[in-house]
Amino acid sequence: MQREMVSTMHKTSTSFWTSNLGFIMACIGAAVGLGNIWKFPYMTGTQGGGAFVLIYLASIFAIATPIAAAELLIGRSGQSDAVSSVRKLARDHQRSELLGWIGGIAVLGAFTLLTFYAVIAGWVSAYIISAASGGLSSLDAQSSGAHFADLLAEPGKMIAHQILFLLLLALILARNLSSGLERANLVLMPSLIFMLIAIAIYGAIIGDLSAALAFLFTPDFSKITPQVVQSAIGHGFFSVGVGAAMLITYGAYIDKKIDLGKTAILIALADTVIALLAGIGIFSIVFGQSLDAAAGPGLIFTTLPLAFAQIPAGGLVALVFFFLVYFAALTSGLSLAEVVIRWAENQFSLTRPRAAIIMMGLTFIVGLATVFSFNLWQDVRLADTGRLADKTLFDVKDYLVTAYIMPLGGLGAIMFAGWALPQQAARQALGSRALLFKLWLITSRYVAPIGIIWIIAANL
Repeated sequence: MQREMVSTMHKTSTSFWTSNLGFIMACIGAAVGLGNIWKFPYMTGTQGGGAFVLIYLASIFAIATPIAAAELLIGRSGQSDAVSSVRKLARDHQRSELLGWIGGIAVLGAFTLLTFYAVIAGWVSAYIISAASGGLSSLDAQSSGAHFADLLAEPGKMIAHQILFLLLLALILARNLSSGLERANLVLMPSLIFMLIAIAIYGAIIGDLSAALAFLFTPDFSKITPQVVQSAIGHGFFSVGVGAAMLITYGAYIDKKIDLGKTAILIALADTVIALLAGIGIFSIVFGQSLDAAAGPGLIFTTLPLAFAQIPAGGLVALVFFFLVYFAALTSGLSLAEVVIRWAENQFSLTRPRAAIIMMGLTFIVGLATVFSFNLWQDVRLADTGRLADKTLFDVKDYLVTAYIMPLGGLGAIMFAGWALPQQAARQALGSRALLFKLWLITSRYVAPIGIIWIIAANL
């Protein structure tokens, strides 16, 4: 009861978004992040190009979008943090409050993801400094890889950049909704979109646009393997950001005037367009310089800096690009941090500033395992056999989050909304047209769960 009172007090004190635009920008910001600009290009490059993209797009709209609608539904109906929202809905509809585990595992996913997300964002800020100082302008094939390796070998530098990122999150989120999270996204998202379009146009002009488009949108069906399908579905899930309670948490702040079904579609469309724009810009530059598109996770940290060193105004382009990536990291980082801060507020009766400080502090401590995975603890392994064999601590966290925790969080949300809630209650909450609701009901009950269960089973 005390926690529910705290939740109500918190909702009253923060109020709702000051505008629909603020809410939409925040939701798009939750979806758009490193997954779009860092992970999507390198996974496309290593997983078959157009074949991967085709399956990725299908998974976005068949799996991720219905889950996004379900999470928004749970958030708006529950009006609290992810755990309390699920418990409230379960209680209201005579279901077991033990179903709160659905929200709990999603919060765990957000926290774990943030512990290494902040470290990767730190790499980006380090590259911003390098680009601003001219350190990327004279790289060759050997020195580009060495530059990134030197960064990973310096835990002190990585920690400094990690702290900077987490401090930015804490400072923004310690304020109330409108002056903190909403205002930040109203600045960050338009800036991100502007820079992304500029990079895409520049890449098309000086690079090989036709090769990039062919690579992205001409599927070679011979490259479709079970591994490619699994990777594409998993990344579609990760890209929209479902399964980590971000949309549940944001949904708690919105009123009943907003159509949740259409909002979920808009989020998915925006996320997809941004990922494709990033791919077009990056691959145009890569192919234009005859570089390897299959460079893997190091694509934007080794291959692209090498390309920037060879193109006109490359130093300026590199600076704009890494600012773009950092802004994307900030928008998603704010969403992940909001999940855990909101949960801590309600569960432990904390003030918002105190919750922000404590949770970002814990994120920093756990995130040190990621930092040290690349240097001091690079030889540490948790297992010699099985799925965790040869994985660093960073690899283990990444694997557990993307293979199990986020899929379980998404599966729980979609099953809860599609099966545990009465159809009429879900229909009223979503506010969408009859046909759209029927499509959501079919995908939420059958298509999305089957896809998620397959992802989980494939990783067992």
